[in-house]
Amino acid sequence: MAKERVTVCVPPCDPGDVVEAIGAAMAPYDYNRDAGVGDPDVETWWDYWQIDGRGCEFLVVPGHEDDPRLIRGAKALSGAPRNVPPSLCDGGPRALLDLETPRAQAAAQARRAFEAWQDFSAAYPPALPSSHFWARHFADPEGYPRAQLLEDYRTQPVIVALGNNPDLEELIGGNPVARLTGDVEAYVRSAADKALPSNALLTLDGHWLDVANAERRRHFNDYLDALPADTLVVRVLYHG
Repeated sequence: MAKERVTVCVPPCDPGDVVEAIGAAMAPYDYNRDAGVGDPDVETWWDYWQIDGRGCEFLVVPGHEDDPRLIRGAKALSGAPRNVPPSLCDGGPRALLDLETPRAQAAAQARRAFEAWQDFSAAYPPALPSSHFWARHFADPEGYPRAQLLEDYRTQPVIVALGNNPDLEELIGGNPVARLTGDVEAYVRSAADKALPSNALLTLDGHWLDVANAERRRHFNDYLDALPADTLVVRVLYHG
């Protein structure tokens, strides 16, 4: 049992009817539903939900912060009031959601990290990723213990130098030898694809899609981009 978020897509409706529309879309996945004869089993289910995008709210397109069609959940799951800044919302018409800025920011950050690592590491002998040392350990746990693998990885010259450069280390993150190699454009696109997806997507035609890998993240972004401008896209917190 866990609390996760699904991004629910529903047709345009009056603001007062949004909760009802989301409820109708979520209904087939209700753990307590009365399944009819011949209804397909579903792997995903919930026992309660509410509109709440806390931590993954959408940015509002600048200039539309006061649009009455924007959706902002009034309370947290605890019952405490939420104070959602005008620049953010839990959902609204797709055209009022700034989907591009988070992706652009994530892409720029990824490019900076990739290029910074490439420039920095070029001054040192090539390093091996941590997976190389872990593979040796798993092949011979007694002959090549965990303490030795960690020592061998951490004492590579570029890793030592990185540890002495905390600003760079903060920028590029962990395990750069494995992550920050190969095709920079593919790496940047992957980072952009991660900026928007929630745990799941509930499409206009009622399909619940767990967003659990790169292909699903790409689909999530492409799907939202292709929706009609007035489609309501809402972050929903559910317990399931």
